[in-house]
Amino acid sequence: MTTENFYNRFDSAKKYTKALFRSSQHLQAAELNEMQEYASHAIKEIGDALFKSGDVISGCTCVIDSDTGAVTVEAGKIYLNGLVRDVHEGNLEIPTNVSVKIGVYFKERTITELEDPDLRDPAVGTTNYQNPGAARLQYTTTWGYQLAETSESDSELGEFYTIYNVENGVLVQKALAPQLDSVSSALARYDDESNGSYVVKGMNVTCLSADSEEQIFSINEGKAHVNGYEVGLDHSLRSVFPNEYDIQTVDSDPYIFEPDALGNMTIHLNYTPLAEIKTVDVTAEKKVNLTHGSYSGAFDPIPSTAVLEIIQIKQGNTIYVKGTDYKLTAGQVDWSLSGSEPSPGSSYEIIYRHRTQLTPTNITDTSFDISGSVDGTMVLVTYSWKMPRYDIITIDAEGIVRRIKGLAHPWTPVIPKAPNGQLILAQIYQDWAANTKPKVTNNAIRVVQMADIESMKNMIMDLYYLIAQEQLKNDANASDPTAKKGIFVDPFFDDDMRDQGIAQTGAIVDNKLMLPITTEVHDFAKDQQVYMLPYTLEAVISQELQTGSMKINPYNAFDPIPADLSIVLNVDHWTEVQTQWLSAITYTYYSRGWGGSSSSNQLVSSSTKKIAYMRQQSPKFVVEGLKPGERISKIKFNGIEIAAREAE
Repeated sequence: MTTENFYNRFDSAKKYTKALFRSSQHLQAAELNEMQEYASHAIKEIGDALFKSGDVISGCTCVIDSDTGAVTVEAGKIYLNGLVRDVHEGNLEIPTNVSVKIGVYFKERTITELEDPDLRDPAVGTTNYQNPGAARLQYTTTWGYQLAETSESDSELGEFYTIYNVENGVLVQKALAPQLDSVSSALARYDDESNGSYVVKGMNVTCLSADSEEQIFSINEGKAHVNGYEVGLDHSLRSVFPNEYDIQTVDSDPYIFEPDALGNMTIHLNYTPLAEIKTVDVTAEKKVNLTHGSYSGAFDPIPSTAVLEIIQIKQGNTIYVKGTDYKLTAGQVDWSLSGSEPSPGSSYEIIYRHRTQLTPTNITDTSFDISGSVDGTMVLVTYSWKMPRYDIITIDAEGIVRRIKGLAHPWTPVIPKAPNGQLILAQIYQDWAANTKPKVTNNAIRVVQMADIESMKNMIMDLYYLIAQEQLKNDANASDPTAKKGIFVDPFFDDDMRDQGIAQTGAIVDNKLMLPITTEVHDFAKDQQVYMLPYTLEAVISQELQTGSMKINPYNAFDPIPADLSIVLNVDHWTEVQTQWLSAITYTYYSRGWGGSSSSNQLVSSSTKKIAYMRQQSPKFVVEGLKPGERISKIKFNGIEIAAREAE
């Protein structure tokens, strides 16, 4: 407050809820101010639990001309700073190429009788008539806008509250008013935990254009739920992103110079698209005239750097011999050898090769032209190229559209993940090729309508029906009647073509009819016997020596060690074999030894059922540790006496 003589001792930390006036005590002006603060604070606490500052209660429809940036907002009511405030109609003009926040500036000021004479005492006939009284607290609301990256308020206009978000001249519609903030938050939390973020309808991304400077994408109208909050687009949203590509430098990429008839060559680069050519290093051949030094054996400098070799030195009709008359030393013609040389001060012709850098022509994204190199020599190109990359287009709960860049790589670029609070709308493959748009894949998670679920259900049932028909068809083909036109044919697939009313003496194995093998099945677990092949014991290791002996307990100092008694668990494992045809047994022996070393299992069918009775099994007890000659007089198990046998 800016007015004088104003006192307000309200402090929410003291937990005061009301003023209690007492008789015979004077009324304080500060107490009246505190009473208003008690009421305002209580209303604000309730209001903030239902709404948040900036929620539209009614009206305030926003219309934007995306071409001119003209904005018209109708009058309405908005919850601001603890109360529902009236907002008048507003007209703005915003930029259409950036993200903008449209909102309300809220400001409070003190009004006294100096600004409003009506605040003087109107009680005629009283001593206080036309005298000043209490001041008033007045609020003002003004429509305005801020850039999306701006977060500070204008001290002259007041505190800024965002109402709408605008992307490149397109309004991003949030949840419709009125909304209870606490209820909306609870519903949003439930929706986010149950379903996550998803697109309800629309919101497909397309690339409108792409050049060397920027890429323009369009997100068509639709609706989505991001973190449980509804985000809607009434019409298409245009988003512009700069070309921020990642480059990699290729140092001295080798190529062989193979010119055409005109001496030109087009080099197709190994890594494209091209970002910048830094150097093109080639081997050039040059013919110049040099003047020999003023004395014999002098060094004549060659007017080029990086000289590789001297091809020929000629003076008149005389051709000098390399290695005999001269040699190349540090980029100079060395005449210090014992051979012949030109006369001092005379000129001669020299042909040599050296490394130099050329300026390429006809540069494209994938190639360029050069000329002037020696045929069949190495061309080393140092350049940078644009590596491929995957990007994603996302939208958040405020309707802000972003491009999230992935990790570029020459062969396997990494697809980025959406940050928390953002919904993926599309995946962008950036190959940076000239005159082409990036590949857009709309991979947003979309809600499945009930009609689509019903259609999927019908398709699944149709699929089951088709599978059943296919199984019937295959079974019919496998069991096709073999008696056709008086001819009986048995392909020997199995025994189903044989007469089951007659005892069969043959077996079908591997599509062959052969004599059967009969066997007798023994249940080892039931017989409790060990079956072995005939054998003869043969001593492999023997110990014929022995040591002396002595008594362990000659004085009977302790009781004998008691015998160990154990019971063999009464677990019954058995296999029942019911053989109607001899093919199965014959196939078992045939596949394991007679027809080869391979084996296989074939499950024709299986069924499970409960047995009516279990087989009776006698428990077996084992007593160990008895001395020779000791006899067992009685054995009891669970109070039941068991007949004993002599120890084995």
